[in-house]
Amino acid sequence: MFTEFFLKLREAKVPATLREYLTLLEALDEDVADTGIEEFYYLSRSALVKDERNFDKFDRVFS
Repeated sequence: MFTEFFLKLREAKVPATLREYLTLLEALDEDVADTGIEEFYYLSRSALVKDERNFDKFDRVFS
């Protein structure tokens, strides 16, 4: 579902792991975030980015 997003993060050198991606999918399946884009942004960033030095890379891919 969000495979392209995950792959683009990896291309941008965000060291997101498959486990982190699966955690994001599990959280979405459990309706952890509402359907808004802002909620998805913060959920995906917290699941996929473990080092704040990668926030800018994440933001570029997310936009």
